[in-house]
Amino acid sequence: MEPKTNQELMSMREKHVPQGPFNVSPYFVDKAKGAVIYDVEGRELIDFGGGIRVMNVGHSHPKVMAAIKNQAKKYTHTCFHTVMYEPYVKLAEKLCALTPGAFPKMGMFANSGAEGVKNAVKIVRHYTKRPAIISFDYGFLGRTLLAPIAGIRFLARLRLLCSKFSK
Repeated sequence: MEPKTNQELMSMREKHVPQGPFNVSPYFVDKAKGAVIYDVEGRELIDFGGGIRVMNVGHSHPKVMAAIKNQAKKYTHTCFHTVMYEPYVKLAEKLCALTPGAFPKMGMFANSGAEGVKNAVKIVRHYTKRPAIISFDYGFLGRTLLAPIAGIRFLARLRLLCSKFSK
């Protein structure tokens, strides 16, 4: 028999999924429409999270569903690093044109805040030719283990570099 209640699914989750992915609610989604989520027991819940603020149009918006269907007919995901695709380049061009400032701009897309922060650090270090960055204690660098470690490592390098010049 397949599990049907939130508690049955939670028991499965506790058995098969590590605690690393943190959950803020004990509910399991069955379906969603607009800003409403329906759990597996039929309860209606207002979706205040929206996929951590990335679902501005809500769930199952007709225009989004049509775009997904049209794209899935062509290809689903190639990873831009492996095989490039035109919509990536066109979106970067559009966002660069909308960004204020009379200077050349480039854009890239990341799948998470941690990846965005890591790439921003790499880009800044390459552009400035400087080996370190300044980071703040207790600053949020993303949800991966390497994001905070990278921040600490760069901060330690900066402190080491500064100590060499302060003698």
